[in-house]
Amino acid sequence: MEVLVSSREERIRAIHDAFMALMWISKRQFAHRLQKFGLTHPQFMTLATLTAHAEACTMRDLINVMFQDAPTMTGVIDRLVKMKLVERTRSEVDRRVVLVKATPAGSELARQIEEQTLCDAEIGFAKLTDEDLSALEQLLRYILRMQIGRFTSLSDADLDAEIEKLRRFRRDPIHYARLEHEG
Repeated sequence: MEVLVSSREERIRAIHDAFMALMWISKRQFAHRLQKFGLTHPQFMTLATLTAHAEACTMRDLINVMFQDAPTMTGVIDRLVKMKLVERTRSEVDRRVVLVKATPAGSELARQIEEQTLCDAEIGFAKLTDEDLSALEQLLRYILRMQIGRFTSLSDADLDAEIEKLRRFRRDPIHYARLEHEG
């Protein structure tokens, strides 16, 4: 039997705790899935980023998107190159610049993992009605707007534009980061 929490502070704590538990469970389940493919979370995120970008990018681009320092990012790329999921070359314009790109095998692996993840999500949400899904989607969008608004001075219309930019991040994190860096 579910116990109702009475005060606002207790409800906020319960919501916070639920989000923390969801993040922990999701990260753990995803790490387990990645283990089956022989990848760590940073390796997959790097591979997915490179796959989404579809063209070679600089190590600096990856460092900016992945929030990793240069030695850590180099180690991740070294392991992905060894697994033949990523290739590393030098820029024709400036030989000091290292370029990285997902191989066809790397892109295919990222696609398989993302497809399996989406399939598992569909199974997980199977008991929800279309109305439930719509309500959940609206609530999560509201929470996302609220969180973005806490750390920016954006107006309502600008918050919606920022959410759309975040959708573009998912499709091509490198391009998104470059725009953010320029703007």
